[in-house]
Amino acid sequence: MKKETHNEIIKDHVEWKQYTRMNYATSCEDCTHFDLHTEVCTFGYPTTPHLKRNQQENIKTSSHMAFCRTMEID
Repeated sequence: MKKETHNEIIKDHVEWKQYTRMNYATSCEDCTHFDLHTEVCTFGYPTTPHLKRNQQENIKTSSHMAFCRTMEID
C-alpha cells in the first residue's frame, strides 16, 4: 500500500555530529526569503519546522530534520 504524503513535511536523516561539524546553511534564518522579525517566509511556506531551534531539537531527539526544498542563500 502506498503511503499518502500530500502536505506532509519530509524529514531527512542527519547525524548531530555531522550537522555541527559541517555548519550547513539549513534553516529559515539562513535564507534570504525569511523575515527575522516576524519569522515569516516570503514564499508563504511554514517556518516552524525549518527554524534553527526546531531543527536542532529534531536532530538531537530523532536524527531527522526538515530541509526547505526552495531555500535560497545569497
